[in-house]
Amino acid sequence: MPAQISFQNGKAEAAFALKPAWWDTASEYVLDHVPNSDEMIQAARLDWKVQSQPIFNEQGQIIEGFSTTVRMDTGAHLGVVSDSFRVVQNADGFRFLDDLIRDGVMKFESAGALRGGRTIWALTRMPSVDMIAEDDDVNRYCLWLNSHDGTGAIHAIPTSVRVVCSNTAALAIRGQRGIRHIGDIKAKLKQAHKLLSQADKQFTDFREKGQLLASRRYSHMDAKQFINTLIPEPDDSGRSLSIRERKVDEVRKTLRNERQNLPSIKGTWWSLYNAISEAVDHGRFYGFRGSDRTRAENRMTSVLMGSGADFKQKALNMAYDMALAS
Repeated sequence: MPAQISFQNGKAEAAFALKPAWWDTASEYVLDHVPNSDEMIQAARLDWKVQSQPIFNEQGQIIEGFSTTVRMDTGAHLGVVSDSFRVVQNADGFRFLDDLIRDGVMKFESAGALRGGRTIWALTRMPSVDMIAEDDDVNRYCLWLNSHDGTGAIHAIPTSVRVVCSNTAALAIRGQRGIRHIGDIKAKLKQAHKLLSQADKQFTDFREKGQLLASRRYSHMDAKQFINTLIPEPDDSGRSLSIRERKVDEVRKTLRNERQNLPSIKGTWWSLYNAISEAVDHGRFYGFRGSDRTRAENRMTSVLMGSGADFKQKALNMAYDMALAS
């Protein structure tokens, strides 16, 4: 992730409340208090705007149907977008979260820019802490993501994060999907805000599932069936088999680490599920190509809203069903 963070004039466009969240950064980027939105956007150096501008061909004629998004403080071109693309300014993202912040429901924990300002994030934390088992808590967060280069939608994702290893579970909210940068953005954000304000039930459901998983033990045959169903053996013995073996080895490795062997959860379905989740989030479960920066971004997207998130949800549902039956 450090390779992604945007730097301007030698300064990182990022800020963290009280302590770094996932970046081992210098103390100058760590605030000694929990900021409000105005303080966070200033501290993270995100107080700049983006504007759509026409694109010209070599003859000086405007290319119809497309424009370029330009970062106004630096003049950097961020991406080529269609004329239907609607810019959502950085300040709009913070205003989206402001009502929840003012109500005391959330507090800003970090914010910043990635890839030269092409992607903006803001991470807020809810005050509730869900205790799944002794010494194994889960925090409640909301992650805001917005792209200025046309490569992604706007996302406001409620996310549970297991404290001891920072593996995540993105919570599904019915009716909530990525917000495309077209049409009436203000109305779409209003609907997303309404749905997000109702996320407490999803967090509570996740806590209750986790507590049940932590109270039920699995057998050797249970674990074998669980892993073989989630990661089935391929029909051929070529590259697909080696990929499958890598994934299974990664799960076995995480299952043996100290985080899955806390006295309160050792041998339970909660530890087995989290072996999957940690392997997906932090291990070699998935292979991502490209530069370090590209791989880091693809991993983040996968574990929070892509194939990794889907796979973890499938693992959670399967573990829950099997635990109930055991």
